[in-house]
Amino acid sequence: MCRSNECRCKPGYCARDGACTKRTAHIADTCNRQTGGSCSVFGCYSYRGPVQCADGACVCKAGYCTADDGTCHQPKPPISARVAPVHFDAPQFPGPQATIRTGVCFSGGGSRALSFTLGVLRALESLKLIPHVDAISSVSGGTWASAIYMFAKDVSVEELLGEDTHPNVLTMAKLREVPARLGDVATTNIASKISSMMFVSKGSTNPHDMWIKLYAEAVLKPFGLANRSQYMAANEESLQSILERNPGLTREQFMVPNPLRPKTFIMGGTMLAPLGLSATEDSAVSLQMSPDFTGSPFYPKDKLVTYGGGDGREFLVGGGFVESFAFGGSAPLSADGQRGGGDVQMEAPPTAFSLADAIGISSAAFASVLLSVPIAAKLFGYQAEEFLPVKDVWPVTSNKFPNWRASLKYQLGDGAEVDNTGMMALLQRKVPKIVAVFGTNRPLAEDMDFCLDLSQIDLRGKAVIIHAGTSELHPRICCEATNDLLDKFGVTKEGVGEYLVYNQVFHLDDLHKLLCEFQKKLRAGDPLVVQQRLEVLENEKWGIKGNWHVNMIFVYLHRSKRFDVNLPPETLQEVEKGGSGGFGNWPHFKTSHQNSGSFTSYTPAQVNLLAGFGEYMVRFNANMFEQFFQR
Repeated sequence: MCRSNECRCKPGYCARDGACTKRTAHIADTCNRQTGGSCSVFGCYSYRGPVQCADGACVCKAGYCTADDGTCHQPKPPISARVAPVHFDAPQFPGPQATIRTGVCFSGGGSRALSFTLGVLRALESLKLIPHVDAISSVSGGTWASAIYMFAKDVSVEELLGEDTHPNVLTMAKLREVPARLGDVATTNIASKISSMMFVSKGSTNPHDMWIKLYAEAVLKPFGLANRSQYMAANEESLQSILERNPGLTREQFMVPNPLRPKTFIMGGTMLAPLGLSATEDSAVSLQMSPDFTGSPFYPKDKLVTYGGGDGREFLVGGGFVESFAFGGSAPLSADGQRGGGDVQMEAPPTAFSLADAIGISSAAFASVLLSVPIAAKLFGYQAEEFLPVKDVWPVTSNKFPNWRASLKYQLGDGAEVDNTGMMALLQRKVPKIVAVFGTNRPLAEDMDFCLDLSQIDLRGKAVIIHAGTSELHPRICCEATNDLLDKFGVTKEGVGEYLVYNQVFHLDDLHKLLCEFQKKLRAGDPLVVQQRLEVLENEKWGIKGNWHVNMIFVYLHRSKRFDVNLPPETLQEVEKGGSGGFGNWPHFKTSHQNSGSFTSYTPAQVNLLAGFGEYMVRFNANMFEQFFQR
C-alpha cells in the first residue's frame, strides 16, 4: 500500500529485501531492517537506535530489526505469559477482575478531571470508604490522577491528596497555596518542555513516544513512576509467578501498585486501526490496561471487522488479554497458545510496557493537541497521527476463530474515543455497584424542563439523533448534558475521532428520569449527585450481557449554589468575575489553554477550588455513599 508516498507492506506482512512477506510467529523470520528514515542530509535520528546509513537510508545494524515504528531492536528470547480468553464462549475475566462488587470510574477531561478526581478521592479516603472499593476504572485525565494514586508509595494519603477542606475555609490566600502533591501535577506547565522536545531535542525522541515521554518526565518523575523500562505486575505474588516462569527477567525492573489501594485498576485506551488503515464505528474497540493484564475483551459484535482503506479485508480484534509485561510483542508461537493458557510461549516485546505507556495511551488525545504549536507542522511536516502511540497487538483466538493470527502494529488512541467514562469496562465485568464521576466540560442545561413528559419537551429545533442499536430515528434532546452520559442511553452526537454510536447500555426513558433528578438537585442548589438502579441492556459491540440491574451513583460536575454561598466572600467575588477573574469557565475549566501561556496547566487556586468542590460533592452526600458501599 502507499503511505506517506512510500510503498509499505500491508498489515500482517513484513518487508524483506524489497518484498512483502506474510508475518510469522517468529519476528526474525521476516526481519525488516528498513526504518523508513533518510540519512542523506542530516544523518539518522538517534531515537532509531542501532542504525547505519546505507545508500541514503537508515538501516538497522546486523542482528537488529525494526517493527515498522522507525526504531531498531534486538529480538529477545521467548517468554512465558498467561493469556486469558474473554469472549462469548469464555466470558470469565481473569483473576480479581472476575469478582468486582464495587467500582469507581473517573472520566477524562485533562487537568480538570485530575483536580476533580483528587477531591473525590480525598473525600472517599476521609470517609474510610476506599477499603470497600474493589476497582477503579479511568480514562485520560481521570487516569492522570488515579494512576498516581494507585502507584505512589512512600507518601502519606494527606501529603498526596491534601488535608480535608470545607468551602468556608477556601479563602483566596488558602487557594493560592501549593496544592497537595497529586494536585500540584496539574500546575506543571509543560509548554516549554513541548517546545524543547519538538525543536531542541528533535531526532532524539520518536514522535510516537513524544507524548508518553513528555508526560512521564514532567509529571510522573516526582513520584518515581517515570521509568519506561519498568514492567507492571499486579502485586508481589504475581511478580514472583512471572519471575519463576521467566528467570531471564530477574534483572528487569517491575512496578506494582500500592497494596493499600483497590485491587483492580483499569486504564482505558482505544485500539484504532493497524498502521495505514483507519478506524470505523464497528472496528474501534477499547484497550484496557491494568497492572496484571492488558488487551480488549470480547470480539465486537462477535465477528470479524473491517477498517477504512483495507479493501474489505477482515480482521479479528479483541477476544481477551495477555499479562501486561508481555503486551506489545509478537503473537504466541503456537495456535493453541493464542487461544489462552497459563504458560504460553511468545517472543518478548522489544521494550517494556510501562505505567507511563499506559497513561500516555489513555490520554493520547493530548498527543495530537501538541500540534497546537503551529510552527511544528510547518517546520517539520508533523501530522497528528505521528504522535499517536503504536504497539504490536494480536487477538486471542477461539473455537469460532481458530486460525493463528500475527500481531499487527496498531495506532492506539485516547480512551475517550470509545468511552470517556471508564464505565463500560466495569459493565463488561458485570459490576453491580458503580460510582461514575463525570468531570465534564458541559453543564446541564438550565433552560429546559427535564421533568416534563418527553412528548411535552420543547426540542427547539434540536438535531435528530440516531438511537443506537436501531435504524429508527428518534427526535431527542442532545447537547443538554455531557455526551459522556448521553451515549450510554442511546443518544449520541459524535465529535471528530469519536466512536460512540454503539454505547447504549441503559433505557432511553431512564435518561429522562436521571436528568429530572439532576434538575431537582440543581434547582435546590445541591451538588448533582444522584443514585439510581438501572436495567442493563445487551450490547453486542462491547459484549455486555443484558437483563440485570446495576446500582449507580452519578456524580456530575456542575456549579452548586449551596457550595457557592459557603465560600468566603472574597473567593465568591473572584468566581463571579467570570473570564476577567481567576476562575474563568468555572467549574468547567478548559482542558487546554485555560490560562494564557499554558498547555494543560492550571493555577494552584484553580486546582484547589475544583478539588475542594469534588470533595464537597461527596461529603454533602456522605450518607448516600456510606450506605452504597456497605457490604
